[in-house]
Amino acid sequence: MITLEETRDKIIAWAEEKKAEGIVSLDISGKTSYTDLLIICHGTNELHVKAIAENITENAKKEKIQYLAVEGLENSTWVLIDFIDIIVHIFNEKTRNYYKLEDLWKINAKNKSEMSKNDKE
Repeated sequence: MITLEETRDKIIAWAEEKKAEGIVSLDISGKTSYTDLLIICHGTNELHVKAIAENITENAKKEKIQYLAVEGLENSTWVLIDFIDIIVHIFNEKTRNYYKLEDLWKINAKNKSEMSKNDKE
């Protein structure tokens, strides 16, 4: 059976094959109940985003790595691939800069640690 880390590494490699930019993997286990890892990257335009997403899903099928759903492939400004334990977000650059998901998770982690400090006082 393939581990979570091996799946993550394969997904990142498949994104790299299509020259995805700004690839980030965030471990959010324990911070949410719906997934353990986020992989975030972007393409230079909608065709590039679609090519990255299709490469990931096609390779996952070949390797018999199941995913639950793919959303946003039609317009390809933001494609989400749900591998259940891993959620992959593929943006065009403008959309990624607008939503700044990485920053949301950093803020969430910071707020949690500050709340824990306040609880101890």
